Amino acid sequence: MTWFTFLSFIDNRLKGKRWDSFHSPYLFRLMSFMANDQGRFEKFAAIEALRQKWLKNSTRIARHDKGTGSMYSGKPKTESISAIAKHALSLPFQCRCMARLVHLEKPNVIIELGSSLGISAAYLQSGNPSSAITTVEGDPEIAKLAGTTFTELGMTGIQLVNSTFEEFLDSPEINDRQIDLLFLDGNHHSKALLYYYEKLKTNFSANTIVLVDDIYWSRDMHQGWRKLIDLPEVTQSVDCFRFGMLFFRKEFLEKENHRIRLPKKSLFNN
Repeated sequence: MTWFTFLSFIDNRLKGKRWDSFHSPYLFRLMSFMANDQGRFEKFAAIEALRQKWLKNSTRIARHDKGTGSMYSGKPKTESISAIAKHALSLPFQCRCMARLVHLEKPNVIIELGSSLGISAAYLQSGNPSSAITTVEGDPEIAKLAGTTFTELGMTGIQLVNSTFEEFLDSPEINDRQIDLLFLDGNHHSKALLYYYEKLKTNFSANTIVLVDDIYWSRDMHQGWRKLIDLPEVTQSVDCFRFGMLFFRKEFLEKENHRIRLPKKSLFNN
């Protein structure tokens, strides 16, 4: 954790509002449902068992990371699967929040940029098995492991694409498909974040929700998040510290960025 992330965390705990402090009936209903950890679905236990399997796997694999850039800079390197699981996977509470979001909103099309080991995509699928999910992973070895996750969970509704994000966004795979939920979790640099958003925004509708992971990863990443929430088409945003949410709904009469404190369990690996 960098000093910027640590100080931002302290600021969030001191100044953030409770997750149910919304005047908007829509956001109150959505965030209250997402943060209510009593809502757990059938696949949660099996997904977490797989997370633990990856966390205990000391096998070293060659890395060709084409996403974050900050760790590997495109140069091959070996790393243990356990280290990847520890540092790259979204925490359990956040994953459960996303599953409950999908369960409530029932998005038809979900795009995830940054599959990692497949845990977050599995949670998204668990929220609504009818959603068509495409998850993109640039590292071929990581993509194979994500595929193993989906196979072991019996999840056949997830399309796994091994490609750079740039290649995927320029491919016929995306075309004019309306995206109902977009999860950006692959490249933690503001320039890349803004580029992916601009490439995909023509696929958004008024009801699209964009999730941005690790918005306090670094000062640069947070600056990218700040630029996104200032865009004129973004009518409301929610800063959950570990991730942020963008909304485009027309019924929001005033533009506002909400900073909220999720329950403390959101900060730990449980």
